[in-house]
Parts: sequence; C-alpha cells; structure tokens
Amino acid sequence: MKKAVIESIDTNGAGITSEGIKIPGTLPGEQILINNNILKVIKPAKTRVTPVCSHYKNCGGCTIQHAKSSFIKEWKLNIIESCLIERGIKTDIRPIQTSESESRRRATFHGRKTKRNVIVGFFKKGSHELVSTEKCKLIDPRIISKYPLFRELTKMGATRKSVINIVTTLTSSGLDLNIINGKTLDAETKGEISGVCEVFKIARITWNGDLLAQFSPPTIMFNKLAVTIEPETFLQATEQGQETLIKNVSDSVKGASNVIDLFSGCGTFSLPIAQYAKILAVDKSESMLSTLASAWRKNHGLKEIVCRAQDLFKNPILKDELNLFDTVIIDPPRSGAEFQISEISDSKITRVSSVSCNPKTFSRDAKILIDGGFTLDWVQPIDQFLWSSHIEIVSQFSR
Repeated sequence: MKKAVIESIDTNGAGITSEGIKIPGTLPGEQILINNNILKVIKPAKTRVTPVCSHYKNCGGCTIQHAKSSFIKEWKLNIIESCLIERGIKTDIRPIQTSESESRRRATFHGRKTKRNVIVGFFKKGSHELVSTEKCKLIDPRIISKYPLFRELTKMGATRKSVINIVTTLTSSGLDLNIINGKTLDAETKGEISGVCEVFKIARITWNGDLLAQFSPPTIMFNKLAVTIEPETFLQATEQGQETLIKNVSDSVKGASNVIDLFSGCGTFSLPIAQYAKILAVDKSESMLSTLASAWRKNHGLKEIVCRAQDLFKNPILKDELNLFDTVIIDPPRSGAEFQISEISDSKITRVSSVSCNPKTFSRDAKILIDGGFTLDWVQPIDQFLWSSHIEIVSQFSR
C-alpha cells in the first residue's frame, strides 16, 4: 500500500507524482492510494468530475473524461504554449474552439464473434479485449443508432479467430460503411448483407475493398460545396471542427489569388478557397485527388483547381516553383513536413496558412519559417477530440 500526491499532468493526460511516476486517471493536486495495483483517489482535485460515459472506466477511447472541460482546455493550451516556448516562440494563442460531445462523424468499431453471440465496440485500455460502446458520448447518435446493424454484420462477416473492422462515416446522404478484414462472402451472404443495409438506410457498404452495395452516393459538404467521397477518404472528425478549420484557413488566406495547397487531401480547403483563388492541389493520394477533381467539375463557378499527385516527403515542392504562388496552405500529417517547410522558408512566399495535429512538430516547423523571416501572427487551437490528448492548430505566418 502506497500513498502519493499528483503534482502535474503529462501530454497524454496521465498524472505525475513527486517521484515522477505516471498514474493515468489522476489530476494535479490529488492524493491517491495504490494497493496491489488498484488505484483509489482519497482526496480528489476540484477539477475532477464524474465521467459522463458509462464505458469510460474500461474503454480506451477517452483518456481524460474525469476532468472539468475548463481544465482540459487549459491543459491543451498549455501543451501548445510549452511546445512554442521550447523553440523560443511567442505569439497570440486564441481561445480554444471545441466540438461538442456526440459530434464525431467518423469512427472505427471492431467486431468479434464469441461462443454465444457477438461483441462490437472499442478495445479496452491497453489490451485487445473488446468493450461494447453502444452508449458512447463521443460519437454522433445517428451512428450509434446503427449498432444493431453492426452486430448483424459481425455475425455474418466475422470469425471467432479475427476481428472485423467497421469503419463508419456519417454523410449527408446516410452512413458510409467500409468493412475491413471481413471474411470472404458467397453470393447468398452478399445479398443478405445488402438487404440488411437497405433496411437500415445505409448510403453505401464496401467489403474488403470491393463495393458491395450503394443506395445513395455518400456526400459531404465543404461550405455548401458537395463532395462525393471514396470509402477511404480522409475527413475531419467532426463537421463543426471542419467548418472551424475552413473558416480560419479562409481568413488567413483572404485576398490571395494564386494558392498552392500542400497535402490537400480531397479538397477541404482547396474547394472553398477556389471560390476566389486559383489552386494547385498537391497530395500523395491519387484517390483523394480524384475525389477533389470530380467535386471541382460538379461545383460550377469555381476558379481553376489543378491536381498533382506527388509525395511531398520524398519530393517536396522546390522554392523556384513556390515563387509562382502568393500563398501556401500546408496540412501535413503528425510528423510535420520539415523539408517542405524549409523550401517554403527559402522561397519568396509571403504568407503561409498552416494546419497541424501535433504541437511538437508544428513548433519545430514554425521555427524554420520564423528563422526564414516569417512572423507567426496567430495560433487558433481547435479541439475535435474531446476527452483525449489530441489538439489541432490553424496558424498564419506572414513576412
């Protein structure tokens, strides 16, 4: 039996004792008792609340639902500020904008057959044990309402030896399902699954990469611009978060006429900004660019969008070509884009709109731009991942 006091919290949401031991599920100022690896909080912090989700104790989806929202906001802002300070950067960090609970429009459920039934949900914290999550407080209720369908798909398409992945995306025309690691289906089972999906008014179901049935083209909107997506199209986690990102990026490139959009994806920023500026959209994924090009053709009245498939890690856009544009939008993965950022820094570009999902790599890349003569004008934190350690950043650089 051991007593301890939690003095701080790390970037993953675990409390840290005076001895440097990390204890998940604790908050600064709390006194805890550990007995045979069982944690008991004997003096809770004023920032502690009762988790709103009945699955929280076991599910690995959320890490800090036991804290007040005001504490979570301050904690995430501190993460961003600390990363910037480490690089000697000071700037205007705007108040965080947070998506509401029950707003996630994308989620991957896992399904497994058991001896008597099936179980569908998320993995238990630190294990491969599945926990049913049909009362999840993160995911849009319109997805959760399809839990009976997810169980039927698991019954028909999973085995006891493997886990089936049910990738869900909520679109304007209904739920888009992408089933991964399902068993090979015979014609009869395909027909049964198609029939069940029609009853549940699913827009489309794809099985192990092959279209099984489509009842309505899965469509999402970027500022009233319709985009028909592919099964593996990357989208922002929440519609609210997407709109906030688009607004801030649009504000940061206002007045631009010739824009290069790096890591463009399916056009989250290219399409809205093409309402007033020409765009070169660059991304590694030909499928994403095909989605973007199709949307550009269907949404009339936009400026020209040229799409180019290019791996920006292996082959970044060089400074001489960047000099042809007045503004850069860059939205790299979590690893950032150090070499591409260096080319931007060395170019004649005068404005950069940066989107990042990793404060640490964002700060590294920001320092490169600042050393190249840019000023970091502002940072806008956006939280689409409620009760987790994840945070996104939109920022504007100018020189």
